[in-house]
Amino acid sequence: MNRVDLTESELFSFSTDGATLDRLGITRDDALFLINRDHPVPEDREFAIDEYKTSGVLMNRAMLEDYARLSAAVTERTNDKLYVMSSFRSFEKQRALFDEDPETAAEPGFSEHHSGLALDVYVYMYAGAGFLNSEAGKFVNRNAHDYGFIIRYPRGKEKVTGFPFEPWHIRYVGSPHARYISLNNITLEEYIESLEEGVFYEIDGSIVSRQIGDLLYAPQKAIDITVSEDNTGGYIITAKMK
Repeated sequence: MNRVDLTESELFSFSTDGATLDRLGITRDDALFLINRDHPVPEDREFAIDEYKTSGVLMNRAMLEDYARLSAAVTERTNDKLYVMSSFRSFEKQRALFDEDPETAAEPGFSEHHSGLALDVYVYMYAGAGFLNSEAGKFVNRNAHDYGFIIRYPRGKEKVTGFPFEPWHIRYVGSPHARYISLNNITLEEYIESLEEGVFYEIDGSIVSRQIGDLLYAPQKAIDITVSEDNTGGYIITAKMK
């Protein structure tokens, strides 16, 4: 991660209202929305949820294409089929799970599954902790970042995430964020905290900046701009340069 110095004349400003983003061709998604005990999901927060192909599995629209790539890669590399045990959950569903097993399930509002960005995955005969005993599980844990996903609750980071190691729980954050998080052995919490407000960074050929305020800024020469609310009071801007 390298800082990029940009002058005021090299930037343009924009607001996050839908009409402005549409006019400028800027995408807004949920990919970097942090959910943990310190940053719960408001019950009225809506996410962009769609069905994955015709599977009946509901997940966040931001990751449909990249999950298809990951799933195809698992089959190609391991000759196994990746399945989704749990994806998007409503508050009602999470409440029922918590009431049934409060030792394991997160309280409503504190589960990443509300966003549709988290998936509990498995392959035939290998689920839960056993997922890592399969070739597919090993592939996913080693390579998910190449498809925009991270192991959200990695080993050794329990004090940061508040959850034990879950090799089956993958979380979409998109590129280039997933590679940086995974290859530097940090968590989503630590990644967002590392982005100094208003600073532009170059990560794997992309420009990244975390900003707070009514007006956000992007380089004049930026293309493929995406804005994601981070649920800590800011937005994270990701873009390519012409």
